[in-house]
Amino acid sequence: MDTQLKPGLHLSKKFNISENDLASTLQTSKVPFAATPSLIILMERVICEMISTHVPETYTSVSAEINIKHLIPVAAGDQVSCSVHLKFVEDTKLFFDFVIFNLEEDVVAIGAHERVLVETDTY
Repeated sequence: MDTQLKPGLHLSKKFNISENDLASTLQTSKVPFAATPSLIILMERVICEMISTHVPETYTSVSAEINIKHLIPVAAGDQVSCSVHLKFVEDTKLFFDFVIFNLEEDVVAIGAHERVLVETDTY
């Protein structure tokens, strides 16, 4: 498979935290702050957007491993910025670093993520 995925690719996107993102809404906690899984979904969306133009249309990527530290709370209505960076590529495996900031540029969450490229025809 020929891709244009090279280490160093990066993308940042801004998101508003909604009621649907809250741990209390997702029933993972009673606190009215963004759930860690919601932050993971934001990060994965940014990565998928970034790599979509660099792989053949017959391929997609799937999540293989996630390591995240969720450091500070964010509430509904708060804006966050998610920045992802392609650290290295190993055959069909893609390794990313990511960080999510609040408006004050405090680190909300930081981590690493691995995705694997797969042919969509096989599913």
